[in-house]
This record gives sequence, C-alpha cells and structure tokens, in this order.
Amino acid sequence: MTEMRMAELSRRSGLAVPTIKYYLREGLLQPGRRTGVNQAVYDVPHLERLRLIRALAKVAGLPLHTIREVVRAVGDGSTVLDTLAITQDALVGAVEPEPSDPGAEALLARVIEARGWRAHPASPAYAAALRAVAELRAEDLTMLVDHLEDYARAADEVGRIDVEAVGGADDLDEMIRGVVLGSVLRRPLLDALVLLAQQHHAGALGRDPGEGADGHPRGRR
Repeated sequence: MTEMRMAELSRRSGLAVPTIKYYLREGLLQPGRRTGVNQAVYDVPHLERLRLIRALAKVAGLPLHTIREVVRAVGDGSTVLDTLAITQDALVGAVEPEPSDPGAEALLARVIEARGWRAHPASPAYAAALRAVAELRAEDLTMLVDHLEDYARAADEVGRIDVEAVGGADDLDEMIRGVVLGSVLRRPLLDALVLLAQQHHAGALGRDPGEGADGHPRGRR
C-alpha cells in the first residue's frame, strides 16, 4: 500500500480526522512522515494502530488510560504473551473480591490443575472465575458446580480456537485487535449458540423449549 494522507487514513480506519489528531497528540499514534509544514503522510502501521485503538475504544469500551497501557505494550517490544496478558486484564477489568470461600478456591484450583493450565492466580480472569464458582456455590447450584470440569473442557477448546485464529496475524497490532474483537464479539455469539444447543438437548426432557406451556410455539400463534 502506498503512503496516504490524513483524509484517506480517516476513511480506511473509520475514525474522524479530529479523533486521529487527538490520538496523535496523546501519543497513542506515532507521527507520520512530514512532507510540509502542516502536511504528513501515513502508512500501514499507522492504519493498523488506529484499527487497534478503535477496537479498544469503541468495541471494548476501554478508557484512555487503559488503551494507553495496551498500546504501550504493543509498541515497546513486549513479548506476545506479556502483551496478551495486559490486553486480557484490560478486557476483564477490576473484579470485586468475594468473601473467602475455601471450597470454591479448592474446586477451581483442582479443575485448573486437571486441565494443565498455566493460570495466574493474581490475574483478573482468575478472580472472575473464582467469583463465578463462589456465586454458584452460594446459590446451591450443585448441578452446575458438579459439571465444572466439563465447562473447563469446553472453555479449553474455545480458548485454543481463539489463539489459533489470531496466531496467523501479520503483526502484533493485528493480533491484539483480533483478541479484543474476538473476545468482545464472540461472547454474544457463543451465548446464543449455547442457547440453541440447550434447545436441542432439552428435547430429551420431553418438551421443546421453544414451546409454551400449552404446546404452541412461542411468538408464532
């Protein structure tokens, strides 16, 4: 791709010119190559960086200071694993601590060990998983807690697919953008697919979950 001026960079990135100039002032986007006093041209790395910032800001809804952390990790030579960890922590965000539940802690640790995951107990993702297990136990949803290993097995497969999908990216900006968009946009898709699977498997319980109590399809009378 040849070099492009600001107007084309705006068109290709989907961001308004004032927004791009703001990112330049904030140091989130590297300056272009100067061609005059008030003129500059930009190239593919600028476009990829803007696409990443757009994903972080508009899709993931992250605040500027968090976007800065991710962009800094991408640009300062951090390893892929470190950059992915920073991005994942940003997507999960802060997790309110639950009251201590040794049973939930032991259960989660056992499942993680069984999967052989190299999980970090200090990460927001670990805290979120622990909170979810503790809440299931608090609601006495034993039928779900008893299948935690099955859920972990399914999560392992989804995580593997995610990593393989973004692993072929040409650069780190594109990879992290794929992680952000995949994580945010996959959630509603996966939730909907699970609901469809529930409809299918609920047939074994004797009634189509798409039917009302009177046997008529919901919303199609």
